[in-house]
Amino acid sequence: MNNYRVLLVTNSISFGTAGIYLPLITLYLQGLGADLALISIILTTSAVVGLAGSYVWGRLADRVGRRKPFYVGGLAAAALGYVWLSQANSVDMAWSARLWDGLSGAAVMTVGLTMLGDTLAASPNKGRSMGVVRGSASLVWALGAFAGGRIADAFSLPTAFLICSGMFAVSALIALLLLQEIPVVQPLTPVSAPEQAKTVAVPSIKPRIGLPVLFLAGVVLWGATDMASSTMWPNYLGSMGYSKTTIGSLFSLAAFVEMPAMVVFGSLSDLLGRAIMLAAGGFVFALVQALYIFFVQNLPALLGIQVVRGLGFGSYTASAMTFATEQGGHENRGSNSGLFNAMSSAGMLTGTMLGGTVAQAFGFTTLYALCAVMATGAGACFLALRRSERRTRQVPTPELNT
Repeated sequence: MNNYRVLLVTNSISFGTAGIYLPLITLYLQGLGADLALISIILTTSAVVGLAGSYVWGRLADRVGRRKPFYVGGLAAAALGYVWLSQANSVDMAWSARLWDGLSGAAVMTVGLTMLGDTLAASPNKGRSMGVVRGSASLVWALGAFAGGRIADAFSLPTAFLICSGMFAVSALIALLLLQEIPVVQPLTPVSAPEQAKTVAVPSIKPRIGLPVLFLAGVVLWGATDMASSTMWPNYLGSMGYSKTTIGSLFSLAAFVEMPAMVVFGSLSDLLGRAIMLAAGGFVFALVQALYIFFVQNLPALLGIQVVRGLGFGSYTASAMTFATEQGGHENRGSNSGLFNAMSSAGMLTGTMLGGTVAQAFGFTTLYALCAVMATGAGACFLALRRSERRTRQVPTPELNT
């Protein structure tokens, strides 16, 4: 089994755990005695740890020249973290478990993305291949969200988290046994003068270190929108009388749509460019936030809105992951992936701080109006990035003198 298939499997299993816990975690914290503002603080501190961890894990993976130990270790640590969370009998214990998850999750996401970028480096269909991996993850996420609420209703929330732990443990074992290390390309050793005379001079191209500011700004705004919206959405719907099963099913519907959306929009990004697909995702996501305000009490309308949400999420996610991993060479792809995930975490940090705080102070309507504005800003950043992308494509490639 090659690395692409292994990462497809392990990434999908990992996202399945997110499908189970994400619609339930705020309800779990609330049941332990945390109010909405404290929930935001707990999720915010976890995002801070994830932000720092993403940058550090990416740099370490480049510096050490190995990816696999960090990836397998992150998966195993995540399995331990969910056992910890399931046994929480106080807000403080659950809080510490979330901090641990922020650190281990950063290793899984950053190094996993780096290894995927390494694997697809020579592929002409990076966007489509990335879309298949991330879309498959969304499909399993949907199954997790569909099952999570039912497990919580039939058994308990801690039982759902123990299942998450088992899934991470299986993923870690698969990666340990089947994933192959791709060594970082080492600099060429000097050659003698006679050998140099026989060699055709080829201009070196220095890989990009870092990512465009417009892209990073859009990523932060997108992350803020997604987290502020999704973390408070179960509470928003719960306040309208929806059951945990219905909430989980609506989450899963959007994730089911994400699977084909990521493949389609990832393929389109190979043809039309990443920026236009990123912008489309931002503007569609803004529309979804606005529709949540007006149709939250209409279940059939919510079904349609969740389908649109899946399309917007798919357009952004496949394109953003591909853009981040194709900007640098093998020797700095970990750093660029870490920077991308760190900025995503910065957005999540902003969103988690805003989510519960704004909802508690001003209500859910104000929160989702703010989310619509932030998503529009993300779309505008990506649209401006498109102009830069066009100029890059117009730069002529230098010919070699032979």
